This record gives sequence, structure tokens and C-alpha cells, in this order.
Amino acid sequence: MAGDEFLRSLNAVKAGVERRLEALFRDKIAEASRIAEGAEELVRILKEFTLRGGKRVRAAFVYYGYRCLSPRETDAVWKVAMGLELVQSFLLVHDDVIDEDDTRRGGWTVHRHYSDLHGNRGYSGEPGHFGGSMAILCGDLALSLAHEIVGGLAAEDAVGKRVLEAMNRMVSRVIYGECMDVLSEVVPEVSEQDALAITMLKTASYTVEGPLQMGALLGGAGEKDLKRLSAYAIPLGMAFQMRDDILGLFGDAERLGKPVGSDIREGKRTLLMLKSLAAATPAQKEFLERMLGNKAITEQEVAEVRRVVLQTGALDACKETARKWVEESRKALAGCGWREEAVAFLEGAVDFMIEREN
Repeated sequence: MAGDEFLRSLNAVKAGVERRLEALFRDKIAEASRIAEGAEELVRILKEFTLRGGKRVRAAFVYYGYRCLSPRETDAVWKVAMGLELVQSFLLVHDDVIDEDDTRRGGWTVHRHYSDLHGNRGYSGEPGHFGGSMAILCGDLALSLAHEIVGGLAAEDAVGKRVLEAMNRMVSRVIYGECMDVLSEVVPEVSEQDALAITMLKTASYTVEGPLQMGALLGGAGEKDLKRLSAYAIPLGMAFQMRDDILGLFGDAERLGKPVGSDIREGKRTLLMLKSLAAATPAQKEFLERMLGNKAITEQEVAEVRRVVLQTGALDACKETARKWVEESRKALAGCGWREEAVAFLEGAVDFMIEREN
């Protein structure tokens, strides 16, 4: 599938799932308005955050995981796609609290939005704590709505139950990965194996593998299909995160919707940074170690970090690793026997993941 055709397919799913999310939030806002003004505001903020932007890659993988095996379109596949986008909001809102980020997708993070409301309205107490508390609740609400939608399918039949179980397993793995990620910022040593495990759990499992498998289960996938989907999804998800790490240091802030260098400020020992540290001179290593976790790092210092990463060869090494992962994904599709439309989308996703600029 050529790039333009892939984007058309992706945007068609994006439009479909966002239209349904709009309808869901309309109902939930009306429901919350009968409870309390603050409850209604919470739903409105979650709606704005969820629909603010995003490519809806997870929704698309749900849809095409299903289309791998079934030519029919059902309401169930759209419900699962909605559920995954709400899980995405849950994870992003909480991740922004953990990382103390101010912006997401070109707008304020939920905790920053509520902190500003606190000051503007003259509330008592500490604005930051209030913002973090409300953001936690907002993320919890997103996960609750995802369970409401996908749990409804589980109540209908055995297939829906398997889909819900797959979603719960996926969320647990992401949380374990996030736990390891948080610890990696404070422990004295982090290995490349640790970084790979974090990427597999935090990104590959829920960006590609989980959505594809949940969609495929709805389409009647057997164990052989699920294993092949994993063989495609895991390396592609790893490449996706590698590209994310590269863009986080070398990308464009406007396109990313967040400041370049955020991973450095947060002290994240990504594979890109670990490879840089391993190949650095003593002076370069001392500089990188000093910059990691430096909340006050300047744009000039971020530029110097980029220069060091280039000099160590870490950028080229990570690009080559990502290229090998992408080739693993391509090989997994060979002879799969799935429907041509879906295979074309999965092939297009391989190119998109590694070439994207945001």
C-alpha cells in the first residue's frame, strides 16, 4: 500500500472512531450534568483531550486486525477501537502526570489545565496537587469508559470475553513497563536489555500487538493467527518507539506537539541514550550524565546533547536496529493468507512507522 493510500485508510478509521467517540461523549456529558458541575467539566476535559489530535493508529490496528479475517464490518469492531482510544487517553493523562509534562498534542496536559483553573478560580490549596489529583481522576474515567464499552461485548458472548481479557492483559503489561520506566530514572544502572523490555511492554504490546489481536479475535482468529500477528507487531512496535525516541531529540517540537528534549529532562535512559553513553568519551559521558534529569536544561544544551549523540554513532546504530526490526515485521506477513486489503494496510504501516515525523 503506497503512502497516500495508507494515510487515506488510516484517516478513514480515524474519522469513523472519532465520530463515535463524539456521540459517546455527548451522552456522557449529559449524564454527568445531572450529577454535578464538576463531573460534567471532567467529562468535557477528557473529551477535549481525547479528540484533540492523534493519528488513531491503535483504532486502525483494531479495525485491520479484524479485516485480516473478516470481510464484514460490525459495530463490535468500532466499539473495541473506541475502547483502545480511551485506554490511550488513560495512559497518556497519567503518563503526563508522572513525567510532569505541560503540553500534549499541541495543548495543555490535563494536570496543567486543572492547575491553571485552580489559580484562575481562586481555589484554596496547592494548584499542582489539585491539577495532579484531577488528572488522575480524568485518566481513571477514561479507563472506566473503555471497560464499559468493551465489557458490554464481554457480556454478549465468549469472543467478547476474550477481547476484554486481552485488553486487561495489555493494560497490565503497559503498567509494568511504566513501573520499570519510572524506576530506570532513579536506579544507578540501566542496561540495554532493561530498555528493550520497557519498550516491548510500554509500546509494542499496546501500540500494535494488543489492538491487532483484539480486532483479530473479533474476526475469528485462531492461535496460529495470533502468533503470526505478534511476530509482526512486536518488532514493529519496537521500531515505532525507537523512532519516537529519535524524534524526541531530533524532531520538530511543533510537529511533535511537545518540547524536544523531554526525555533528557525526565532522565529517561532510552536505547538511544544508552548507546550514546556506551560509546562516549569520558568527557562526553560526564556531560550526558549531567544533562539526564536536568529539568533546567537549555536549548543550547539540548543541541549539545544532539551533537554528542551524533558523534558517538548512536543515532546511526539505532536507525539500523529499527531497520532490522522493520524487516522482521515484513517477513512475518509473508504467506500469512489473510485478506489482501488488510495485508496491504499492515505493509503500509511498516513504512509509516519508520518514516513518520510526529
